[in-house]
Amino acid sequence: MAFVHPVSLDAGALAARLEGRAGLAWLDADGKAERGRWSFVASDPVDVVRASWGDPAPLEAFRSMTDVDDPNETDPRALSVPRFIGFVAYDAAWSARDGRTHARTPGDVVWFGRYDAVAAFDHARGESFVVADDEAACARFLGRAAELGVNAPARAGTLGSEDPDAHERAIREVLARIAAGDVYQVNVSRRFEAAFEGSSFALFRAMRRASPVPFGLFLDADERVVLGRSMERFLAFEAASRRLETRPIKGTIAAGADRSVAARELVADPKEHAEHAMVVDLMRNDLGRVSVPGSVRVEEAFVVEPYARLSHLVSTIASVVRGGLGLADVLEATFPPGSVTGTPKKRAVELIETLERSARDVYCGAYGYVTRGGSLSLAVAIRTAVVRGGMVRYDAGGGIVSESDPVRETRETELKTCVMRDALEALAGADDGRAPHE
Repeated sequence: MAFVHPVSLDAGALAARLEGRAGLAWLDADGKAERGRWSFVASDPVDVVRASWGDPAPLEAFRSMTDVDDPNETDPRALSVPRFIGFVAYDAAWSARDGRTHARTPGDVVWFGRYDAVAAFDHARGESFVVADDEAACARFLGRAAELGVNAPARAGTLGSEDPDAHERAIREVLARIAAGDVYQVNVSRRFEAAFEGSSFALFRAMRRASPVPFGLFLDADERVVLGRSMERFLAFEAASRRLETRPIKGTIAAGADRSVAARELVADPKEHAEHAMVVDLMRNDLGRVSVPGSVRVEEAFVVEPYARLSHLVSTIASVVRGGLGLADVLEATFPPGSVTGTPKKRAVELIETLERSARDVYCGAYGYVTRGGSLSLAVAIRTAVVRGGMVRYDAGGGIVSESDPVRETRETELKTCVMRDALEALAGADDGRAPHE
């Protein structure tokens, strides 16, 4: 049985106290709607479930994440709190697979820390508490939280990008493949990066201020630090009901001075509509591979959701997973996310590998958690930076359909870097690269 204990610090202050600790994880939600209700903070994982580049079946790692469940646990607070927090890199789709073009840096394509104590923050009820394996694990966690964090500054260079002309050429190649009947839609992206040193946590806080989202993540995962500001749910699986949900985002417009006008323009845009409709069909098909026949349904369609600087089209698709199938089976059927690949998915993934100029790494993969009760929550790793080897990398892309304009699509990638640019500007303007504790 888990041990539950109240905690008085808010999520941001607690995470700041733990800065510099091994495996620090902060799942940061904006408190809006049910999907943004919970934030979680943990550090010092007692174990790591991982799969390295070259593993022929990296998603099998998910089978072990429900082996430690306590069948006698009845406290709903404990059952809904993460036991594992981590990421699945997009490159897991190419692990030990023929046909890859880009060299990959050796390292983990699946990384999930197992935490024996996690602080949970219910933004709807204003409650916060620690769920731990036992009283001793809780005491260790609270002891770490009583210390002061590292409080290191951050310094970054100018955010540079891959050649925009090269990105336009990739888009034109996709349009040629669409015209030839090879594919219907392909998501292509480009890389942005800057020199970086110091506190990745300071950069994350700056990103957080620039873009409140339901699925934020700070994760110190050994050789890389993942900083996610995603608004897109990839998968939510409820173990008790076996309900599976995905909320693909496809269709983007600058917010403008009047968001209601932008929303109407987005819904009426034939290109954005076609792009979104194809992804909804793709995700219905992916969920159908592991679901009870007839259970796949579209619960919401073409909803406009506003975020910092941009608005997006979102739909909700849900189903019931067949008995006998687990998390690894669900991931095998659905990964990588359809909204960041294309239609048909297999051919789109192959084209992405040849048309993009570098491997994606974590970007366009997924991050999130597995609960003590065996449920799963994963966000699509968009608006996601990775700090590694003295550099910060941030990618941006979009779905290309027959109606796409290469110039407009390239400009859209610039719009999608606003979160990173705003964060870097905030760091440059601060005396020490940090903001006051929130």
